[in-house]
Amino acid sequence: MVRSAGQRSLWKYDGSWKIKAKVQKLIREGGVRQGLHIDTARIVKYLTEREKEEGGFSFAPDLYPDVTDTYYAIRTLQILDVDINRSKTANYLKSVMTWIDVSFPRTVYRIVYLHLSAGMTLPVPVIDLLKEDWSRFQPLDAQYFSNETLKLLDQPVKPLFSSSLFQFDVQDDLQSLRKKVSILLDLKIDFDKQEIIRWVQLCQSGDGGFGFHPGTKTSYMENIYCALEILSKLQASPRRIDTCREYILGCQTKSGGFGRALISFPFIESTFQAVAGLFILDEMEGGST
Repeated sequence: MVRSAGQRSLWKYDGSWKIKAKVQKLIREGGVRQGLHIDTARIVKYLTEREKEEGGFSFAPDLYPDVTDTYYAIRTLQILDVDINRSKTANYLKSVMTWIDVSFPRTVYRIVYLHLSAGMTLPVPVIDLLKEDWSRFQPLDAQYFSNETLKLLDQPVKPLFSSSLFQFDVQDDLQSLRKKVSILLDLKIDFDKQEIIRWVQLCQSGDGGFGFHPGTKTSYMENIYCALEILSKLQASPRRIDTCREYILGCQTKSGGFGRALISFPFIESTFQAVAGLFILDEMEGGST
């Protein structure tokens, strides 16, 4: 599949992690991805069954589509190199702008991403939202999603008034730390990478997954994804890669989607996190420390 310049830009700045060429070479049509243990056919079936006739996705077949599920479904299909019905996504996005409040930074970012992935020009209401002052929102979210949106648009990120809010704190959880690390790296602000690597590695549970903090016994898929992305960006890896992979694969349900934990209900967001996590683990084994 030949990708346009705009699509390649999304791969480079997709809001979380960069897919390297060596990982993409592993992708083949259908079946289980060799070396990645990903049953692509089951995942694609799970996602396509949750796409609405009018466009958009919802984790539950009887619910209306929403921006979050649509964003994570499109991202997952892109990672798996599956063709996306752009006309259905475009139709959904046109309807979104008529009824949803997209003022929150994370929603604005996802709306921008979906428009670009569908090859659509950003509508005036979205452009107006990008011009708004996001200082009224929680600072970490505002800065993180501002950075990610600007990177999607190939624009420079905005400088910080103060970096103190974005430095590592032992009270952080993996989800907030993921955003902090991204911001610090984007703005080339110095920080103790080894301290963060050690802290994240200590968040790995005995079952192979990751908890919110060191010592947390319960693992969740969102924590695994955040931990793997942080470690990948810092050129490190979990102490137990194999058990981490086994935990992720154990969260796949009969429907083909992945749950937040073992023996749990599947969600589109968790499915994205699982697929992305498996690709990151494969990349780590290919040369990271």
